[in-house]
Amino acid sequence: MKKTLLTFFLCVITIAVSAQKYVGGDLSLVPAYEAAGDVWLDADGNAINTQYSDGMLTYVHDVAGWNAIRVRLLVDPTQDDAPATCQDLEYVKKLGKRIKDAGMSFLLDIFYSDTWTDVSQQWIPTSWGYDRNTETATLAAKVKSYTTEVLNALNAYGAKPDFIQIGNEVSYGMLWDNMTGKNKTNSFSTGMTYDGQKAKIERFATLLKAAAEGIRASDCSTAKIVLQCERTKNSNHCQNFYSWVEKAGFTDYDIIGLSYYPIWHGTLNDLKTTLSTLSTAFPTKEIHIVEVGYYHTDFTPGSDETDTRSTWPYSPAGQAAFLKDLIATLKTYEKVTGLYYWQPEECGNGADEGGTNRVMGNWDNRGFWQITWKSGTHTLSSKDALMTLKTFLGGGDEPQEEDVTDKYIVNASFDSDISGWTNTGGTAQWKQNTWSPLSNYCEFAWTGNAIVDQEVVQTPTLPAGTYILTVNCASDNGSKGVFLIAGDQSKEMTGTGNVETFSVEFTVSSESSVKIGLKLLNTTATWVNFDNFKIVKKAATGIINTKWQPVINDNAWYTLGGQKLSAKPTSKGIYINNGRKIIVK
Repeated sequence: MKKTLLTFFLCVITIAVSAQKYVGGDLSLVPAYEAAGDVWLDADGNAINTQYSDGMLTYVHDVAGWNAIRVRLLVDPTQDDAPATCQDLEYVKKLGKRIKDAGMSFLLDIFYSDTWTDVSQQWIPTSWGYDRNTETATLAAKVKSYTTEVLNALNAYGAKPDFIQIGNEVSYGMLWDNMTGKNKTNSFSTGMTYDGQKAKIERFATLLKAAAEGIRASDCSTAKIVLQCERTKNSNHCQNFYSWVEKAGFTDYDIIGLSYYPIWHGTLNDLKTTLSTLSTAFPTKEIHIVEVGYYHTDFTPGSDETDTRSTWPYSPAGQAAFLKDLIATLKTYEKVTGLYYWQPEECGNGADEGGTNRVMGNWDNRGFWQITWKSGTHTLSSKDALMTLKTFLGGGDEPQEEDVTDKYIVNASFDSDISGWTNTGGTAQWKQNTWSPLSNYCEFAWTGNAIVDQEVVQTPTLPAGTYILTVNCASDNGSKGVFLIAGDQSKEMTGTGNVETFSVEFTVSSESSVKIGLKLLNTTATWVNFDNFKIVKKAATGIINTKWQPVINDNAWYTLGGQKLSAKPTSKGIYINNGRKIIVK
């Protein structure tokens, strides 16, 4: 009997600490991009819009392994001239139903405004007819009725949210004033004292209580409530925010929501301090990173921003490296159960780049796709970053990568010369620079496009498996005409002209010699510099776990990484078909 009771007790403990995890992104702009004629391509060049049953929604669920999507809701976005704020109730109903039909959880982010809301702007919707002087009770009653109204409409449409975020980045409060007045006197600062701002904080807490009451009175009463603060860089500010709203009487929320963009919110050590502080101070709350993003294009951060390029370059490979390190950090915190990437579908202003039918007013340069100029076709440039996200779900079943650079590549970083590498078709030389991304490096030495078939390569013998070869490279024409080669794979390294990290994935079906390196074809560049080759081996698996691919017996073909192919592959390699490992020769 004692043994049975002990076993039962341990099972209860296990259930208590093994919380469901959610990973995904904010895809609020997908319908707008679709309407503008934009087309995303998957890793094999297939049009996601038509290759998958519901386009991007099916793709991120079936291929990228996501189980949750975040969407913002505005009251009347026609009052805002920013094209990205187009998510009215009808828009969100349709997108929300697509999310639920795709088998994913739905996080609804209610802005309580006609405009974009963040720490700098929180304006009362025009149609409500209120301003900063409106009695708090009157404004709270409207918040409650509006919340119930929109949630009942979503539920009736088949778009019932699983999580509801009450306000967007409300670190300084919300509903300060109307758009005409735009007065911030109702805002407060987490860097000051509670007593000095008591009335403002109590006003805010009353509005939060009204929002929560509106949820509990709706057909979505069981949804978990998220309260977002973006003061992530400062753990004291975050603790003040959540402590103050509870002190002012608001406790009916389930999840602490945080934003984390390193450029504004600091290093992983800053994040760790905040997560540790909040986990200790609020032990009954889960924590979701409801917004995270990292740049795929190099630029210089401002003086008041955090420059993390030396750790993670601003490039597609840098995005992947950042997410890998972030997820490793998040997994050490039991309370962190959600991770959402910000606008992964973003690719500039949309197909109508210079026209009036624009999807965004500017470029974020943090998404996973990059646009072919003015064609409306988006190429998946950050596949590794996209696929890294699902490793947050854990369970020990995500593919692991082993760095085998030192084992198979000689002089991968060109320490003092280019020994170990074979140069054909022209001249290559070793150089040294204080330029941090490229210190000791190799340079193709030629004038203009006089050399059209030059290589710097070596040929290691690799055992069977799937590998990723990366290199840091820059040229004065964006590396056009320069190809990263590995076995039968070749990828042109078109970039910005800055130092970027490029990669190519290839499969070796049986132990054999494989040529790896750079090949120079016809180009207008006058210089190409490259450094720091790296090769990693991906762990092979015979059966795709459900966290990677929900359907494994569907007669479809998949890569070892879980990517669904449009047809039986013709390239040599190891693939998955009906749950079995198949070698295509």
